[in-house]
This record gives sequence, structure tokens and C-alpha cells, in this order.
Amino acid sequence: PEAAAEAAAAAWAGEAAAEEVAAGERASPAAKGVGEEEGWASLLRAAYDVARVLSPPALDALPAAAEEEAAIEAAALVAGPRLRNNRIEDNAGVGVSVADGAAAVVEGNSVRGGGGGGVSFSSGARGVARKNELQRNGGAQIAISGRGTAPLVVGNALREAPAAAGVLCSAGARGCVRSNEIVGAGKAGVRVCEGSSTAVEYNGVRGGGECGISLSSGATSRVAANDVSRNRKAGVLVWGGETRPLLCRNTVHDGEQAGIYLYAAARGVLLRNEVYANAGAGVLITEGAHPLLLENMLRDGGDAGVLVHEEGRGCLVGNNVHSNATYGVAALNGGCPAASRNWLHGRRQGGLLVDDAGGGEYFRNEVEGNAKSGVTLRGACRPTLRANRIHHGADSGVHALLGGGGMLEGNAIYANAQAGVAVESGAAPTLRRNLIYDGLQSGVLYFDGGMGTMEGNEVYNNMDAGVQIVESSDPTLLRNTLREQRREEVKEGHSKPSAVEVACVWVHSSGRGTLTDNDIRDSFHHGVVVGQDAAPLLQANRVHNNRRTGVFVQDGGAPTLLENDIFRNTVGVEAVDDAAPVVRGNTLHRHKLGGVWVHKGGGGTYEGNEMRENGKAAVRVWDHGNPVLKGNSIWGGRTVGLLVYEFGKGHYVDNEIHSHRSWNIEVKRNAFPLIERNKIHSSAYGGVYCHGGGGTHLESEEVRFTLKDNEIYANTGIGVSIGDDGSPLVEGNHIHTGHTAAVYVAGASARGVVANNLLEGNKDGIVIREGGAPRVEGNTIRGQSRRGVLATARGPRLLPAPPLQAPAARRSLGVFVTARGQGAVLRNAISDSGLCNVEVRGEERRAAEPEAEASELNKKKAAYASLGMLVPLSTDGVVIAGALTDESGATTVTLRLNAISGGGGPCSVLLTDHAKGFVKENSIRGAAGDGLVIAHGADPDVVGNTVADCGGSGVRVRAGGKGRLQNNVVSGHGGAGVAVGAASEPDLRGNRLKASRHGLLVEEGGGGHFSANTIEANGCGVRLLAGATAQLRANHIAGNAGAGVEVSGAGGPCLLVENEIHANGGAGVAVGDGAHPLLEKNGIRDNRSGGVHLAAGARGKLLRNVIERNAGRGLRVEAGAAPVLGENFVQSNEEDGDEAAAAGAAVPRAEEGDDVIGEES
Repeated sequence: PEAAAEAAAAAWAGEAAAEEVAAGERASPAAKGVGEEEGWASLLRAAYDVARVLSPPALDALPAAAEEEAAIEAAALVAGPRLRNNRIEDNAGVGVSVADGAAAVVEGNSVRGGGGGGVSFSSGARGVARKNELQRNGGAQIAISGRGTAPLVVGNALREAPAAAGVLCSAGARGCVRSNEIVGAGKAGVRVCEGSSTAVEYNGVRGGGECGISLSSGATSRVAANDVSRNRKAGVLVWGGETRPLLCRNTVHDGEQAGIYLYAAARGVLLRNEVYANAGAGVLITEGAHPLLLENMLRDGGDAGVLVHEEGRGCLVGNNVHSNATYGVAALNGGCPAASRNWLHGRRQGGLLVDDAGGGEYFRNEVEGNAKSGVTLRGACRPTLRANRIHHGADSGVHALLGGGGMLEGNAIYANAQAGVAVESGAAPTLRRNLIYDGLQSGVLYFDGGMGTMEGNEVYNNMDAGVQIVESSDPTLLRNTLREQRREEVKEGHSKPSAVEVACVWVHSSGRGTLTDNDIRDSFHHGVVVGQDAAPLLQANRVHNNRRTGVFVQDGGAPTLLENDIFRNTVGVEAVDDAAPVVRGNTLHRHKLGGVWVHKGGGGTYEGNEMRENGKAAVRVWDHGNPVLKGNSIWGGRTVGLLVYEFGKGHYVDNEIHSHRSWNIEVKRNAFPLIERNKIHSSAYGGVYCHGGGGTHLESEEVRFTLKDNEIYANTGIGVSIGDDGSPLVEGNHIHTGHTAAVYVAGASARGVVANNLLEGNKDGIVIREGGAPRVEGNTIRGQSRRGVLATARGPRLLPAPPLQAPAARRSLGVFVTARGQGAVLRNAISDSGLCNVEVRGEERRAAEPEAEASELNKKKAAYASLGMLVPLSTDGVVIAGALTDESGATTVTLRLNAISGGGGPCSVLLTDHAKGFVKENSIRGAAGDGLVIAHGADPDVVGNTVADCGGSGVRVRAGGKGRLQNNVVSGHGGAGVAVGAASEPDLRGNRLKASRHGLLVEEGGGGHFSANTIEANGCGVRLLAGATAQLRANHIAGNAGAGVEVSGAGGPCLLVENEIHANGGAGVAVGDGAHPLLEKNGIRDNRSGGVHLAAGARGKLLRNVIERNAGRGLRVEAGAAPVLGENFVQSNEEDGDEAAAAGAAVPRAEEGDDVIGEES
């Protein structure tokens, strides 16, 4: 069958085929391409191969036309009679009848008005009908019928047969109808039926009342090179299941309906016909018809070039279909053709329409330059389009609508004026492995409920978005490559075009869609844009190397991003203008400016993502951005992990933020985030930094936010840093392991609340400096290697304090407050710091001009007024929001209700360098060194504290220290309860000093005022060393193991007035060599080793004291002592007499009067 088919095709093509191959005329680009590779014969073979597979016609049964014609003419010339140049008119029957095997030549006759027809060949007749004129015959002008009947009908003129066909071939007739002029037939110009195979060639068939040529009922004719025009119905009509003609090189045009109409299961081959300018379709295939159309030109029709509907089929190969009114090829209502290598183009038409459950297969067609869409799919259609080129159309390349579907695979869709593929109104095509590029609009546009699947396509270099999804459309995009889209425009003032920003994917206006495993890259704009209430799902995509943002969400967009790999964009994900994306399980890495940006009122939920190795802030939130970040891993960035500023908000919970080159978290300038339950660690600068500066404005502004229940650890610098205008709530955090400071508060307007945190294992616990004034409350601060709390100076200290220990042995603090640092430290548990638990440092106030001070005060009044507050004045010493403030700018810290314990350094609490403030109602215990140290100009109020069980002194006032110590309980210390160093002048009132080595120790050159204190159960009650100038008034000094008061050494005078000194184990008062105190109105009683003991060389004055009931002598004056005694009352001591007199000492008497010696003295 294959050999026979090829032989038949070659025979029917004849010499014209060879000529057309040589000239390359009328071939489509697709046909030319094949011809260049394999030659024209290979295209024919391919066409017949398709025909055999899909609709095998009986090509091997077609006659060899040239041989048959020669045989017929030769037989007629030899054997038959001749009828020439006769007028045969108005007969009731047929004008000429050749029958029963006769062979006649009918030539040059005029046959008119026959009632039964013009010329009839029947019953095996042969012969020739040539150059006759036939007109107005009642039956067929020429009738050929019966098997074996095979005349040659050539060169006749057949006109005006209103009620009959021009030529009728029936009942198995053969023969050849050639080069006749057939005009005005009432029915078909030529009708071949009932199994006839008459060849119809080179005829002119026009003006018929019905069709031009009719082939039916099993006709298998060769219909070639005819000119068929201006017929009222189809130019050529083919119908019937056994009808299989060959139509070759015919011209069918200007008909009032279709050019060629095949229906009722007709088959056949249409080869190289030209069909044009018909009012209907060029070729109409319906009702199961299944022809082969090969290399035809179908153009300029009033409907489609080829219309296949009502279960029509057909095979279309290499046809040139252009400029028709509707479409090049249309498959409707179950029509299902196969089309390959066709060229569908033209100024009026669309390329291909498949509608109303149509289908078909379309392979390697050239769909080019159409005025409408290159391919239109609608109405539940399901075609398959493979390897077609669809390009340079004035509308979309492919337009699917109204439920249209089908498979588009391996096509090249490019350079169309509208979208490469447009899908709308419930259409759902499958696009697989297509190239979609160079369009003047979007590559693929889904709108008005468009659906379908895109798989494995490559979309690039379109002038609008590569894929655009809008208006409730919901497609599925799988494994596509969506890369650079670019539009160029010439901007005003420029001569050359510049790129306009276009995204690879744009989903907006309530669009949806599922995008999975796509490669979205190399955009000159964003990779994906989602806006206007769109809500697509993006899962497992790679979004990378886009010039701006990987996924940009705006205008209320709410996409879901799952498990995508988003990298090497300027920004990974950006949300603005009420956007609310859900971003979960993605990897966002190596972006130039950041992993996530949220601003302009954007929001969203970002959960379980890995954000790593980003260029600047991994997450940046500002301008009313309000995201939720939960469970993310944010690490390894070149700058900050999380940056919130300029009215940024958000909730950041359960994230791990670590290993950034700058801060892990930075909050500044009117930002209000909630940051809780995160792990924040291992950054190069520090954990969390908040301050009021930065942003687009010059002036700093307040920052209020919450940092709660986080674990902050192992950062190289500071755990939490609060700068100018920072006012956070830092609550319930665990800040540990190696920070320079766990919490660092610095700046004239640094505030905040630091509450209920656990700070351990850092160098310093809390550092407050440069005017910082936080409220530090309820924290547990333990095990810092240096200090628990430190308050210190803004710059170099003016008068450095003496070192507490050698530099090599210095370790760390719990709380550190520096000069101009302020605040309240309340109800904290501060313990086991290496250097001291609390250190407060200040600086000496520099003198300022009154005008400058007034100006500064006015500025502060304006600032406080904006917050609805009054400026606290220096004389008030008031507490506002827990922070003691001071107009002098001095360090004024309130430490209250803290439990401060342990510590291996020289002291537990240190106030130095002109520090001020309150130390109130704290418990200071168990320090290895001193409990509280006041040094170098510090002037605090120390009230109501319990200072106990320290290895050194309970309270030590070092050189330059001052302060007011009131109502404290100081007990159980290895050194003094209170030790006062040189050049120090504290004021102690109402304190209880007990169970220490010394209750009060005033060292050489020390001073101060000590009144109404209870000093008991110490080794020595009060010890005043050489040069001390202390003043003790109204103290209760009792029950000490040694002397109640011991005054020793030369130096300035001490004053002891109205003290009650009793029941001490040693003397009540012991005055050493060179000392010269003033003892006045003291009650010295019940001491075990005498009342007053003045050693040799002692001086001083004893006036109006009561010395009684002491176990030794009331007054013992050793030789060489020279006190002044006046109006003392000495009685009831165990040893009578005046010790001074017994010793022979010269005791000057006071001028006021003699001492009164009791009866028992």
C-alpha cells in the first residue's frame, strides 16, 4: 500500500509538481523548511503517511489518468461514428445518446432544449464529446452513466441548465471531463456519484444554482486544475462514506458559501488547490468527513480557511492559509483534524480556532502575522498543539476562553502584539515545554477566571510580565523557566531607549494560582509581583538573580510562599501597602540588601524560613510595616539580622537570629516591635541594639518596643544595647555567656524598663552611662566575670578613682552605671560577680554659663511637654517612671529592693566618680570583698539596705566619697561594718552596724558625720585612726567585744557628742597617743574594761560626759596624757579614784567647773 500510494501521488502531481518544487512557489515556510532538508518528495511521503495512519484513502485504486485518456480517444477515432456541427434542439428526450458499448465522436454540435438532457453516454459507451455547445436542456447537459462507460468530454460549452446538472457522472462511470466551460447549471456544474471515477480536469465551472462540482456516493474521481467560481453553494461538494476523490490544483473562488465542502464521512485528497474569496469557509469538513489537505492555498474567504465541525476530521499538511475573515483553521463542535506544516497567516484572520468541544492535533504549523489571535481555544475544546510557531500576530499568540482547553507542547510563541498566551473565563489549557518570548505584552496572561497548567515552559524577553495572573484566575505553573522580561522606552529628554521594569510573574487583582518548582530569574525588575488582593501559592520555586526583589507583594496581596529557594536578588521578599503574605519554610539567602523588607503598611507571616548570608539587614521593617516572624533561622548576614525603624512594628517570636557581622537585631527611630522567645546569639557586634537615630530624618526620635523571654547569648559585644531615645521593655530574657555587657544603656535620653531577666556569665551584667536612665527591676544578675551593675562616665574620668585591685586580677560586673547614667535598679537579685556586683561611676560637673543652662532647660521643658510631663528639677530628686533624674546631668541611679550577693572582687556595689542616686532597701550579702563602696566624689543616698556577711567591710567610703547612709543594717563582715577612707565625708544616720570586726572604721584623714546609729556586737565599735576628723553624735555603741570607741594617732580632732557607749568588752572610749578628740555629753556605762582610757600622749577634751558602772576605772589617764576634763559625771565604776591623779599626771581642768565625782569613785 505504501508504494502504491507514493506512485499514485507522483502520477497525479505530474509535471506541475516538479515545476513548483523547482520554483519554490506557493509553499509555506514550514514546507520550504522540509524541502530544504529532504526535498519535496519527502513532504509528500510524510503527508501520505499521516493520511494512511489517520484516514487511509484508496489511493492505490485511483486510475492513471493520462494513460486512460489516450486509450479512450484512440478507440473512439478508430471505431465509432462522428456527429459534427449539427443543431440538435427541442427534443423530448436526450439530444444525443451513445449507449450499449458504442464509441462515437460528438463534436461541434449545438444541443439545446432537450427534455431528457443534452448528450448521454451510458451502458459501456465510449467516445469523445468535443467542442459542443449545450444550453437549456431539461436533464443533465452531459450524462455519463454505467460501468464501463468512459468517454472523453473536452472543450464543450455548457450553459443555462436551470433545472439540471452540467455534467452528471453516475453508476460507476469512468471517463474524463476536461477543459469544458460549465456555466449556470441549476444544480451541480459537475456531479460525480454512485461509485463513478470520472476524471474532472481543467474545466471552468461557475454560476451554478447549487455547487460547482459535486462528488458523492462513493465517487473516487480525479478533480484537477478546474476553475470553480461564483456558485450559489459550495464550489466543490464531497459527501458520503465511500467518496474518496483526489482534488488537485483546482482554483475554487468567489462562491456564495464554502469553497470545498466535505461531509457525511467523505474522504479524499485535496492537493495544491487554491481556494479564495468564497463567502463561507475555504474548506468545510463536517459530519465525520476525513480528507487529506496537502499544500493547498486557502485565502481571503468570508469565514475560516478550513472549518472542521460536527465530528469532522481531516489531515491538513503544508497548506498556505491566509487572510480569511475569521480563522485560518477552525475546529468546532467535535471537529478533530490533524494539521501539520501549515502556514496560517494574514491581515484579517485568526490563525486557529478550536471551539465547542472541538479537538485535533496540530504539529509544526507556522501561525504567523494574523490579525486576530494566532490560536483561539474555547468552549470545552481539547486540541493538541505541538512544535508550532505562533508569532507576529496583531493580537495574542494563543487565546483560551469560555472553558477552552487542550495541550500546547513544544511550541514557539513569540513577537505577538498582545499576550503570547491569554487564558480567561474558565479556560484551562495545558502549556508544556513551550518557548514564549519577545511579546509586546505579557508572555502568558490569565484573567477573568482563567485556569490550566503551565509545565516546563520558558518565558522570556516579553514587554510586560512573563506570566500575569488576575481576576480570580487560578492556574498551575510547574517547572517553568521564567526569566528576564524587558520593555524599552525612549524617555523624555533622551535619544536612546532605556529598560522599563517588568516582572517575570505578576499576580494581581484577586488573581490566584499555584507556582511550583519554577525557575524565576534574571528579571530587570522584580522576580514575582503580587498585588491587589491576589493570593497565589508559590512552592519549591527558585527565585534568583533578579535586579530588584525576588517576590514583591503590594496592595493587599496575600500569597503563600512555601519551601522556595530565593537568592541573589537585591531583596528576597518585600511586602508593602497592606500586603499580607504567608512565607513559610523558604530559604532566603545572598541578597544584596536583605532577605525580607516590610514597609508602607505591609505585613504578613514569615515562619520557619532560613534567611542567611544576606548583604545588609536580613529582615528590614519600617514605615508602619507590621509582620509576624516565627520560627525562622536568620544568620550569617554581612550586617544586621533584624532591623526595625521609622514606625516599624511587628511580632518576632521563636526565631533563631545569629552570627551577623553587625548586630543581630537593631531597633531605632519610632519603632514598636514585639520581640519574644527568640534565640539571639553569636553576632560580631552584639545581640540587640535600640536607639532613636538613623533613618531618613536628621533628629533622633523615641523607640518603644518589647523584648521579652528571649535567649540572648554568646554575642561578641553587648547583649542588649539601649541608646539615645531608646525606651524598650526588656523583660524575662535570659542573657548569658560572654557578652561585654548583658544590657548596655547609654545616652542622655536612653530609658526603658529592664525587668525580670536572667543575666549570667557575661563580663558586665547591666551598664548604664552617658545619661541613660532605665528602670532595672526584678532581674537575676549572677555570675558576671566583672560587674553585675555598672554606671560609669561618658568619656575619660576627670579624677580617676584608685584601682580596686591590680589590672591583671580585674574581672567583671553585674550592673554598671556610668557618668550621667541614671535610672532605677529595683528588686533585682545580683550575685557572684567577679569584680563587683554594682558599680556606679559619674563625672565632675563642668561649669556652664547661666544662659546656656537656661537654654538647655527650655529645650528639656519643650521635650517633656510634648510627652505631657514636667521637667524634674535638681532640687526635687523625684522619681519619674522609676528613673531618678537630675538637671545637673550627674549619674543619679536608684538601686532599690535588690538582692545583691556574692562576688569575688574587691566589692559588691561600687559608686564612684561623682555618682549620685539612691541605694535603698537592697540586700547586699556575701561579697568576698566590701559590700558597698562609695568613692571619688560619689554622693549617693544609701537608705534601708541590709549589708551582710562580706569578706571585707560592709560599706567602704573611699577617698573623695560622700553620701548619706540612713537606716541600713550592716552586719557580719570580715572588716568594718562601715569603713571611711581619707578625704571622705559621708553622713551616716540611724544605721545599725553589728557583728563585724569594726562597727565603724574611720581611716587616716577620714571624716564624716555619724549620728543616731546603733553600733553593736562588733569586735570594736568605732575605730578612728590617726588624722580622722569624724563627728559622732547620738549613736548607740554597745555590746562590742573590744572598745566601744577607739581613737588613735595624731591628726585632726574628732567629735563624740551625746553618744551612748555601754556594755562593750573593752573600754567605753580608748584614746591613743597623740589623739585629741572632743568627748561631750556622752553616756559611757557598763563597759567591761573601764569607761574612758587615755593613753600616754593623749590629749583632747572630756566635757559633761556621764561615766558610770564600768567594770574598770571610770576614767583612766596614763602618764603623759594631757586631756581637758570638765563637768564629767563619774560614778559607780568598779575601781575608785581618779586614775589620772593616781598616776600623778597633770590633768588640766576645764574653766567651767570641776568634775563631779560620785560617792563610789
